Amino acid sequence: MAEKRVEKEIERQKPNIREEIDGVKFHTLAPGITTHPLVRSGRPCLEGTTIMVTTIAGLQKFQNMDAQQIADHLWLELLMVQNALNYYADHKQYIDVCNELSSINGKQFAEAQYGTNPDSILYRRKSVT
Repeated sequence: MAEKRVEKEIERQKPNIREEIDGVKFHTLAPGITTHPLVRSGRPCLEGTTIMVTTIAGLQKFQNMDAQQIADHLWLELLMVQNALNYYADHKQYIDVCNELSSINGKQFAEAQYGTNPDSILYRRKSVT
């Protein structure tokens, strides 16, 4: 008769995450969400990664992905995605305003002298070589 196999419960270990860069410590905003002035310009990111909360919120909002789909897409743990979505829900207005400002800067860059006419860039490159 075959014996039942009992598996040991796996203990979750905290990942080996840098706690500071150039002597400046990471600031924990919420469980699993940190910020540092040298990482993504101080925007809220998932702990131990450079994936911003706005990226995860955008996937949910614009791509209609649920938390599990986002976790699979970005190769993250489900808990990390849920932490980001919870942080976004608590700070929705602030993050949405930051996204708007970012898109305005992107539009200004696209409308800049070298952003609208790629031929001018190519012409300059040909003249240099």
